[in-house]
Amino acid sequence: MTNLIAQQAGLATATDLSSEAGLFDRVRRSVWLTPVVLTVLALIHGLIYVFLVPPWEHYDEPGHFHYAADFAFGEGFRPGSNSVMMNREIADSMARNGFADGTFFPDLTTQETADIAISQRVHPPLYYMVAGAVIAPVRYLPIETQLYIARSLSVALYILTILAAWRITVIVVPDEPLIQFGLPLLLLFHAAFTDLMSAVNNDVLVNMAATVAILGSVLLVREGPRPLGFALAGLGLLVAIGAKRSGLLVSVPVLLGVLFAIRRAPFRRRMIIALIIALPILIGMIGFRFPTSAESGSGLLLLPRDWLLALDESYLRLHLIDWLHSVVNPRSFENYPQLVFVGFTSFWARLGWGQISLGPLVDGVFTGLVLCSLLGLLISVWQLWPELTLWQRRCLWIFAATAAVAFLSMFGRLHPLALPDQRPYIPRGRYIFWAMTPLLWLFLLGLMRLLPASWRRWGLGFLLGALLLLDIFVIAVVLPAAYFD
Repeated sequence: MTNLIAQQAGLATATDLSSEAGLFDRVRRSVWLTPVVLTVLALIHGLIYVFLVPPWEHYDEPGHFHYAADFAFGEGFRPGSNSVMMNREIADSMARNGFADGTFFPDLTTQETADIAISQRVHPPLYYMVAGAVIAPVRYLPIETQLYIARSLSVALYILTILAAWRITVIVVPDEPLIQFGLPLLLLFHAAFTDLMSAVNNDVLVNMAATVAILGSVLLVREGPRPLGFALAGLGLLVAIGAKRSGLLVSVPVLLGVLFAIRRAPFRRRMIIALIIALPILIGMIGFRFPTSAESGSGLLLLPRDWLLALDESYLRLHLIDWLHSVVNPRSFENYPQLVFVGFTSFWARLGWGQISLGPLVDGVFTGLVLCSLLGLLISVWQLWPELTLWQRRCLWIFAATAAVAFLSMFGRLHPLALPDQRPYIPRGRYIFWAMTPLLWLFLLGLMRLLPASWRRWGLGFLLGALLLLDIFVIAVVLPAAYFD
């Protein structure tokens, strides 16, 4: 079967590649070899990051670990004396391990809790219950040992994410062993992604669950309404929602997958236009209402209904009224350029708590590659869209919709704005790592289309080599210089 990337980018088929790449031909003939190799590579790679990065040197890791450790001691829902003791142990460990370049000096002479990090108790408990169950058997060992055990759980989820991305690739391009092996490696060698996926953080579970949900959605598009597709999409969505509020965004690819599974025939143009018009109106009617005369001074055209306000208070934590005021505030536009810069650079080339940069050259290279990829995507849609099969188009629609929702959510996270005399929090690229597999798919498709026909088969190899070299540079130079000099 002619595959998606071969059609768009002109890559050789599996038969053509086998004469030039014996390894990938063997991978094609062996069902088990690819996942085994990917598992081993992901395990080694993840463990390198687990033990190379010193304790507590990931985004909000002290707070995430503390929440999980409370569950290990049976105090996850009602913190008690063990929670206070754990807080002080974490603070002591942070000081002993030179946290914040050795500038962290907690006051442990009192019985009060130390200020170790922002509390993570605002998050749903699913990830912390799982992490707590892993920590529980070693809860009386040194605190650093407990931390590394919890990080190892993240590596296991990292491996599952890589394997789910591989299965997505096999479904979309069943006759391309080179791409089936290569695209998951792009994910595996992504240094910033691996850095986060080896941390104690609920984002790890969200990223894995979202990738599984997208796998289920792609299965529904390709195979129709089968139990496996529904099970993977539904389970992935439920786990993502149970791990973090941003997991609700995973409902977009899942709903599209279900819709395309039920409606196997093409949608007529009039039906598409009707859905585009009716869906926002329906959502608006269900979730919002017009203000009463007494509320007319709010300055908002629409106000959330009571059920949405209750959901916001118990789960979403958007502070919806303030959020809506912030979105329409002209001051928002002053922060968007910085948001684009910080979000982009931290997606590709920031580590630790976001303070470790890979340098302006790396930022510039990725900027150029992404711009070229966007141009290539436009060319692909213009020239080759009519040649794609219906299920291939729908896979691209799911990838594109997932990427769009991920980017828009970054802008949504900026709100509500901080007060004018306060520094606003600018969201980092890690918040869209849950959409990493669709993003890398679109990134690769666009770049391959721009290459000359005779070079396209080598394009993926070049990308893999470049990311591998960058990853080696991070492991051998950047992280040691940041933490041990």
